[in-house]
Amino acid sequence: GVVIEGKSHVDESTLTGESRPISKSKGSKVSGGTINTGSTQLVVKTTATSESSAVSRLIRLVEEAQSNRSETEKMVDTFAKIYTPFV
Repeated sequence: GVVIEGKSHVDESTLTGESRPISKSKGSKVSGGTINTGSTQLVVKTTATSESSAVSRLIRLVEEAQSNRSETEKMVDTFAKIYTPFV
């Protein structure tokens, strides 16, 4: 979204890893999933749907990575299914 009113600091570490809050004021772009850590209110106009947000893209990438298991992981799972009942 875009800040249409107010000035504050936003914690973007969940998306960027940046450890320091970033200053935001009128006209600044902000992303869903960030946190206003300042003492004043920000009024933000949304410019994208939740499906196209950075957080949503991150979730899709994690789900995709989890579904694509390596050959080694598949072999370990197969071995564990056979071996574990005997232990």
